[in-house]
Amino acid sequence: MTAENFSKEMGVSHADFFRLLPRAMGDTPFTVQGMKVMGELSGGGAVTIEIGEQQVRRIALMAIPFAEVSFSFTNVSEDDRTQFMQYFDLRFQRGGG
Repeated sequence: MTAENFSKEMGVSHADFFRLLPRAMGDTPFTVQGMKVMGELSGGGAVTIEIGEQQVRRIALMAIPFAEVSFSFTNVSEDDRTQFMQYFDLRFQRGGG
């Protein structure tokens, strides 16, 4: 098990991120300090999630909020990391067609 860090853009406002966060964390106990979320994963591992500055992407008359979100995993196996991210991402998906 190694530490892994990565970032991605998420199409959410800060308000939406923190509103959806409890569902996205599932059974993972977590604390929030400002724009940083610290979670305790099973097996003694940890995840730290930091949300960057809220920004707006404009497409014609549409204004779409987004933010860079960084994930840092410590002492988490690749399988557990993948499982956590699949669960987390699914809770932030929006319907479309």
